[in-house]
Amino acid sequence: MDLLMAALIVLWIIKTLLTQLRAFSLHSHHPRLLPVNTTVTFHREETAILECAIDHLGTKTVSWRKLPYITPITTGVTRFAQDSRYEAVHVPWKKQWNLSIKSVQLHDAGVYECQVGTHRKMLRQKITLHVIDAVLFRKADIRITGTQFPEKGGIMFLFCNATGRKHAPNRIDWFKNGERLFSERSEKMSIKKTISIDTGVMTSSLVITDVHRRDNGTYVCRATSLEDETLITSLKVNVSNGGSSYPKRDVTRTDTLESSTAQITYMHSTGGLLYFFLIVLHVVW
Repeated sequence: MDLLMAALIVLWIIKTLLTQLRAFSLHSHHPRLLPVNTTVTFHREETAILECAIDHLGTKTVSWRKLPYITPITTGVTRFAQDSRYEAVHVPWKKQWNLSIKSVQLHDAGVYECQVGTHRKMLRQKITLHVIDAVLFRKADIRITGTQFPEKGGIMFLFCNATGRKHAPNRIDWFKNGERLFSERSEKMSIKKTISIDTGVMTSSLVITDVHRRDNGTYVCRATSLEDETLITSLKVNVSNGGSSYPKRDVTRTDTLESSTAQITYMHSTGGLLYFFLIVLHVVW
């Protein structure tokens, strides 16, 4: 009887704590601004990115305007400004709703504001944009790094870094033996892209799991930019059997002497204790 009473007391304590946690969660999940750069500088003709990061946005929308004007430039992904250089860019993993201004000009300089309306108050974040009266030109470059001799049944990683002269390339496509590759058509293939506005570099990763001899071939990376500039490079991949004479190494195929790095971070988590706790919560709830 004492053991039963103790168990009931423990369950009551757990339920009380869960009720308090739920109330705290509902109270704390209001939209809130996250830290971003509030002063940014770009050269004329660059693509300017003004960041606005919102945690717990929910169903709310982010609007951008240039002070002192009250008319929004964008709301959500909808553009209200007539100037087509403006674009709202959503970066989910950073919780950002950014304002992109292509071919930024001197008259674009000023103070911009992103805002989110809530039932409590209007959240506002001011971003100051400076524009330097000079056009920044880079050396166009494209290169491939990755595994040239993957083992049969293993994983093949290829990375393509492309640098535009004035802007980062806006598109990267992968080809194998002349045929364009689409990650949607294969469960074992993944193609992802990232872009760095500051450095004018677009990076694309091509990952193929459980590689076999049919994955042999010449892989081509083709990058295109807003200036209709096309950059192309290639790498021949040979899948080896375990213990074959192929060298096991990663290679870099590049047309310049510049170097950069590409990383894939694997995140591991332990789930045994969490799984047990979820079972207890399910019983109590």
